[in-house]
Amino acid sequence: MNAMTKIVSTSATLSTRALLVSLSISQWSGRRLDRAITKEVNDKHSAAADASRVNKLLLPPDALAGITKVVSATRSGFLERTLPWLDDGQRVMSSDAYLNHTSWIRKQRAQFEDKVEEFLADYDKHVNDAKKRLGSMFDQNDYPTKAELRAKFSMSTNVLPVPTSNDFRAEMTEAQADLIRRQIEDTVTEATSIAIKDIYRRVHDVAERMVDRLNAYKPAAKPGDKTEGQFRDSLVGNVRDLIGILPSLNILGDPQLAAMADKLKPLAEHDADDLRSSADLRRSVAAEAKAILDQVADFLA
Repeated sequence: MNAMTKIVSTSATLSTRALLVSLSISQWSGRRLDRAITKEVNDKHSAAADASRVNKLLLPPDALAGITKVVSATRSGFLERTLPWLDDGQRVMSSDAYLNHTSWIRKQRAQFEDKVEEFLADYDKHVNDAKKRLGSMFDQNDYPTKAELRAKFSMSTNVLPVPTSNDFRAEMTEAQADLIRRQIEDTVTEATSIAIKDIYRRVHDVAERMVDRLNAYKPAAKPGDKTEGQFRDSLVGNVRDLIGILPSLNILGDPQLAAMADKLKPLAEHDADDLRSSADLRRSVAAEAKAILDQVADFLA
């Protein structure tokens, strides 16, 4: 393990500082396999029965666009606020950030439910329009009732404690119990290492992008010339977002990781317009970003 942040945590340490969280979202796809047309297409081309599948888009894409947008934002936000944990869909977060997490997920769920109700209010119209869109492919049986549809949409989270080897209880020999305790401890330690590495990967990514974009930027020398290496306001915004979320990702309470937020602040101190207008400022901020890159490079190797 790199000297920058040595993972010395145990499952007992994590159990007091972190929580395992999962996000579950269900939604109606608005698609349906048309078996008759699938057979017709495959037969027409002398193809095997499983050579192609014809799925009907029961409603136009914009009918579910509002719901899809909220779902996408929620999934992305959930990943930003948490860290990877094993391969079972669970993520890990600092217990100190849990109240903010529940407040955020309540707002996301409220938006989700509002968009579902908007969709249901227009559902009959969408179905009537589908009769024209689909022509002879339209089948009323493909469309659930409003009550059935409402039940297909849900958003929830689940919270569990981090497993600890000390919690293990079973009727077996002490040697067997010790082996399982060691396996639990090793699993938690490995998962913790991966989670912490993910934080430094995020730091690396925003710093690397800033170095690349600021060094590549060349404003137009005179009217009519083209600006090279243009960058968006999000170049700075992404750093500010990471600074804001870092405390909730610090599941070990690592002082070096806590200090990383302060090291990132010079990268977010100036707006993108200021960086575009000053070559000296671009060089200075790029140098700060390069110093951060050098600090985290070995850890990610």
